Amino acid sequence: MRKGNINLWILGVLFGSILAYTGWTGLGTQTFLMGKTSEISGKVIEVFPNKEVQNFSRKIKYVYSVNDNFYVDFKKLGTEDAKQEIGNDLKLIYSIKKPERNRVKRLSSNYDNSVGKKYYSTKENGYIELRLINGIFKYKEAAVGGKIIHDFVGEYKIINDSIKFENYIFETVNENKNRPELFVLSPDNHRQLVDVSTKKIFRRFH
Repeated sequence: MRKGNINLWILGVLFGSILAYTGWTGLGTQTFLMGKTSEISGKVIEVFPNKEVQNFSRKIKYVYSVNDNFYVDFKKLGTEDAKQEIGNDLKLIYSIKKPERNRVKRLSSNYDNSVGKKYYSTKENGYIELRLINGIFKYKEAAVGGKIIHDFVGEYKIINDSIKFENYIFETVNENKNRPELFVLSPDNHRQLVDVSTKKIFRRFH
């Protein structure tokens, strides 16, 4: 047997041993190749419906934060995975050296739907859409014709009659420097929200 063939044979045995070890311990090859890892919590911020199986999602979009930096990723769901909704928590394993590399360790089922509440407000040559879903807000500002100007998501907290926004993740290149931070329920109509900084009124759509 030639020396080159021996080296290839040894390499094959070593790689096979790594696969067997990671499979036996439950670490998984992906985690093994990440190097040193750590665990962190994340949030589901979007679900993509499964057209073949009604009421189940086939893919989720989630976000997590490491050292004040936000990372967004996707996961394709299997038939054995629980139904997922916006706002659900999940556990992740990520690479300490490259935090953008991650894998989902565990899903949860905190919520049973992603309907939420939807509000609209008009602006010059466009409109603003605001959705509040299970602790996640989605704020989209569009021009006439539907061109998206600003699009970002984050978390919100309800404090008495106020809604506070935090942890913004921008989905467009242009960050909105005048992004909303605090809304209050209109005293005259609880189907309306008022942006505290701009006094703009958002009316409940559903």
